[in-house]
Amino acid sequence: MLSILTQVASFASTWFEGQKTKAEAKALAEAAMEKAKAAVYEKKALSDENWDMQALQNSQSSWKDEYLLLVYSLPFIMAFFEPTQDYVRTGFTILSQSTPEWYRYSLGVMVASSFGVRSYLTFIKNK
Repeated sequence: MLSILTQVASFASTWFEGQKTKAEAKALAEAAMEKAKAAVYEKKALSDENWDMQALQNSQSSWKDEYLLLVYSLPFIMAFFEPTQDYVRTGFTILSQSTPEWYRYSLGVMVASSFGVRSYLTFIKNK
């Protein structure tokens, strides 16, 4: 009888040790997965930062930012002068009703590429 109890106790001890080992392995695997996810997020953030820095360097010798700022500011300024208000209103009405959606999106992409994609996407998301 003592032999049977010893064997059962040995089996139970081995089983519990196996369960402990499985739990430790699962915890290690989950920690490795979280570490890998953190590395992916870190690489993405670094990539975004590099993209912004490259865009900033490329825009140092370009006039397109100034051109776009002028184009976007002109209707705003014209809206304050009564003789030009009808032109602004008519122009925006025609643009909103007559231009294809792809054209409006392509203008948005042009502005985003000039002034920073992430800031434009943040603006659109908050809209």
